[in-house]
Amino acid sequence: MIATLRTLTKKSKIGYGKHKDYTVQDLLDRRKHIDLIASYYKLTCINYTEDIFLELKIKEEDRIAKPGIDLEVYKIVLDRYPKRFRNREIEKLRLKSKPLSKQQLQSINHGH
Repeated sequence: MIATLRTLTKKSKIGYGKHKDYTVQDLLDRRKHIDLIASYYKLTCINYTEDIFLELKIKEEDRIAKPGIDLEVYKIVLDRYPKRFRNREIEKLRLKSKPLSKQQLQSINHGH
């Protein structure tokens, strides 16, 4: 299957996930920068125009080759944002990278 690269402008509808009916400008106005950054680094087919990159504070050296993903650069870019802009899901992503203890694995296996 060939990946279709979508370059989103401020007027483009997101078209996926919980924000599928919103435009990029709507998310910028609602201060959902983290969601836009996450979609750039986690989805292979999403790209943005230059003005959106500037507004999201994604520098030229932090951009990745598309189609493709890079979670390491994603974590570096997240560190530039204050914690109040990060949601719980992003903090969970950081916690998941730590190995689980035996007790934690047992509680997951037993459904707790």
